[in-house]
Amino acid sequence: MGKVWALAKTTLREMLREKVFLVVVLIAVALLALSFLLGALSFAEQRKILTDFGFLAIQVAALGVSLFSGSYLLAKEIEKQTCLLILSRPVSREQFILGKIFGVLALNTLLLAALGVLLWALLGLWKEPNLWLSFVEICLSLWFESAVILCLVICFSLIVRPVLALGAGFMVFLLGHWLGDLTFFAEKSKEELFIQAVKVFHWITPNLYRMNWKSAYFLENGIPAQNVGWMIAHMTGWGILLILATNFFFRRKDIV
Repeated sequence: MGKVWALAKTTLREMLREKVFLVVVLIAVALLALSFLLGALSFAEQRKILTDFGFLAIQVAALGVSLFSGSYLLAKEIEKQTCLLILSRPVSREQFILGKIFGVLALNTLLLAALGVLLWALLGLWKEPNLWLSFVEICLSLWFESAVILCLVICFSLIVRPVLALGAGFMVFLLGHWLGDLTFFAEKSKEELFIQAVKVFHWITPNLYRMNWKSAYFLENGIPAQNVGWMIAHMTGWGILLILATNFFFRRKDIV
């Protein structure tokens, strides 16, 4: 694991120097500032607006890092053949993949933690310790979401061009959040083919709609423990599956 952590630290330092990271951070901070200003315009809804926009800002930041970093992470290494310098040492392809993924995950963790602390302070949650657990659970769901999208995009980038991998990752993200609505429309339509297609999508797409908790309602009312347990198990399973698939494709990738 020492080699994996060394690669992860190197990847983290590289990602911190990327301009896309700075752009994502600026967008997230701008959304947080906008939520604070909108909340100030409506004192009755200030808490709700700040919470909804604040968690949205964190989601956009984490998703942006996962999509842009993940889609070009391996493609850049393969194109410039810099990965050959690492793989020529006693480092396996599996360790290389894990090091890269953990590096971006570390970046997302730092970003989410920083923005989370900022939102926590803006909401004044230090006065309400009863809401801390819900706040952490919502942030954890956003972290898992970004982690699975990252693994998905990295896997896609070994099969198609980076820009297509980015687009595919974004489409899976949207589909994962639309599955609930698609299920509703399928049941209303009573079209058997539509119903079966939605059932298939439930099996081949992360069910992101079931962990869409980024609102004031879930912050104030809490999230059932079984839902949190399902989220951790579901997203961990998807992450492991995608990492195995990435290793499979990378072992068969001609990088010379």
